[in-house]
Amino acid sequence: MGKGMRFILTLTASLALLTAPSTAETLRFDSAETWQTWTIPPGLVRVDAEGALRLTKYRKEVDAVRDAHLFTHATQERGEVAGGIWAAGSGRATAEGAIDGDPATFWQPDPADALKNWFIDIDLGRAVLARHIRLTFPDRDGARPLRQFTVYVTTGARIQATADVFKFEPVYRTTLPNHATSLTIPLEYPATDTVLTVDPSMTIDRDRENRYQVIQYISIVVENQSSEAALAEVEVLTVGDNISIGATERGAFLNGTVAAAPANLFDADINTTNLITSGRGDQGWEAAGTWFYVDLGAVFFVDELFLYVIRKFEGTSGNHRGTAGPGHRILVSDGSQSVGTALPVPVALDYGELLTHVDPKTDLLYRIRYKFRPRRMRYMFWHGLTDRDWQESKWSEFMLFSPGYPAQVTLQSAFIDLSRTAGDGRPKVIKHLAWDADLPPRTQLQLRSRSGNTLAPVYTFHNKIGEEVTEEKWISSPKVLRGAIDTALVVGEDWDAWSNVYQFSREAFKSQSPRRFVQLELILSTDDPENAATVNSLSIEFDAALISQARGRIEPRSARPNAETRFTYTLMPSAGVGDDGFDLMRFDLPGQIELSNVSVETGAGSALAAPASLRGDSLLVALPEPIRDDSVRVSFTARLVRNATVFGLDLGSSAQPDLWQSVEPAERRANIVMLPALTAATRLIDDLAITPPVLTPNGDGINDQVHIRFVALKIEDRTPRAQVFDLAGRMVATLPAPTIDGA
Repeated sequence: MGKGMRFILTLTASLALLTAPSTAETLRFDSAETWQTWTIPPGLVRVDAEGALRLTKYRKEVDAVRDAHLFTHATQERGEVAGGIWAAGSGRATAEGAIDGDPATFWQPDPADALKNWFIDIDLGRAVLARHIRLTFPDRDGARPLRQFTVYVTTGARIQATADVFKFEPVYRTTLPNHATSLTIPLEYPATDTVLTVDPSMTIDRDRENRYQVIQYISIVVENQSSEAALAEVEVLTVGDNISIGATERGAFLNGTVAAAPANLFDADINTTNLITSGRGDQGWEAAGTWFYVDLGAVFFVDELFLYVIRKFEGTSGNHRGTAGPGHRILVSDGSQSVGTALPVPVALDYGELLTHVDPKTDLLYRIRYKFRPRRMRYMFWHGLTDRDWQESKWSEFMLFSPGYPAQVTLQSAFIDLSRTAGDGRPKVIKHLAWDADLPPRTQLQLRSRSGNTLAPVYTFHNKIGEEVTEEKWISSPKVLRGAIDTALVVGEDWDAWSNVYQFSREAFKSQSPRRFVQLELILSTDDPENAATVNSLSIEFDAALISQARGRIEPRSARPNAETRFTYTLMPSAGVGDDGFDLMRFDLPGQIELSNVSVETGAGSALAAPASLRGDSLLVALPEPIRDDSVRVSFTARLVRNATVFGLDLGSSAQPDLWQSVEPAERRANIVMLPALTAATRLIDDLAITPPVLTPNGDGINDQVHIRFVALKIEDRTPRAQVFDLAGRMVATLPAPTIDGA
């Protein structure tokens, strides 16, 4: 019943609605060009050749060489570079043949070059968790396998602060001439078992899972010259796609005082680190600031977390005595709201514990794989178990791995200017949102909208070195110290809130209309990481407004609960050149009324012969002729039982039966009626009527049934229950749900 019984007014106009050719226009999103106007979390969505929107599927057992070119990273000497061939001392023109996925092409060094130049270096574009390296060689006239060579790898940690110089470690060296066309080189650390299972009784192949190594660069150095020496393919099999990559662009980070730069853990770059230091005493992790918070920017299914700790003298770290620390706890959330939280996070969410690891420092762990059954995860909160004994720990990576598609991805359109699309600069009546989508089992598409007529600029001020400053500081600074001013557009005050989710394609537009601007929010979700929705197209159907502007107000603005009150709704239209006007008024009124009490008059006070009728949950008033500029007053009598009752009105035209234009409040809350007495009232029942007053259920057909009617006030639950008790307070029956008049 929702804070009281709701009166539903339904009117059917006693006239034939004439049809006319549709003048509706359609704006479609069905190509890479149109989808690129949307804000899409980086790396999570792609548009195929047909213009369909598809989610990215995160894979297991991935060859990192095949997609190395898709990843870029910063270097000291070359700037931002993409993965691929880092260097080739000889045969540079053929080097791409070793990483193109085609065994028929190959890298072949030039026999005229000195042996010291017979090497090829490959950059994977990011640090990966690799299982093995596989080399494939051609074996035909003019191209034979490399006979003597060594394979080196490195994490990509620079050993010079200002130069791209790395320390390579050998992982394979030939002892006899090689004649094989395929060679697999396993990767592993000669250290403690560092694969830990989080879920009890979870079984894994520990021998296999403990074979891994973090690498970014591979160097293959030939040690014996031959005119036919060639290398056809290099493959690097990894644990899977690292979903942490991209979190810095699509998500957000917060941290406590002594856990600096957590974003550096999510960039797949060993050279950027998160520094954790000890507090100033036994303050506890929260007071000392031994914590950080991560928003991954979307909800993922996650089944593994890998932690990489920088060791002493690794890269340029020096003798920092870093360790995995005295212990930590990781909490995660999929974004479900919570009433409150004790965590220092921006929004109260429902967090659950993923894992607690006590004192990994004592176990001398520097590389830790935490494996668990898939969790839905968007937010992560990490904190130390104590603020002491961190000894300036430098952590480099938090790699996260997934068994498939993201669980939920949210996309937003830009502010769509329908008046510009139509080319006339006028607000539009948005009729429908439509979509064509493939929805496998357990997948879902949710679409919401909001609309408005104005956009407001927001200015961001910077000083000369690019730092953000306040407007006051920028104005007071000398001109030589002022930097750029960035301008962004945000919704104006006339925008409505996000609508409810659309239940089906071509459902009537749920936001205010007509409007010049509209914005859409699209949420794609799945409960099965093996399946995801595909959006083939999305469209907005709109039409010219009946009149340029329509505003209205209800009077009086307050009433007594459940008391007959005479209301008057005043409509104030404003037409422009070319407006057709309206001859139908559709009210969404909050109660039952008598049609005989409905009266309609013009702004000048002239009564109009406007038949009113009930249709579904609406009151329909049919005007004798189209109106463009004249105001209209509609009066009626109703009982209200819900506080802050909204009186909605749409305008229509008998010539365009599918076109409805919503009326906006003349001023803030001008279409809302308050019930002040209801807030302070303690009674829940009003107008109780029992017919007949005496019940004698003895089967004689007289007074065997009783009818109970009442008005329920301040009720939240819309599903009432009826139970019968005897005088001793014992329940003797539960009745079917009662009929709700005007519910």
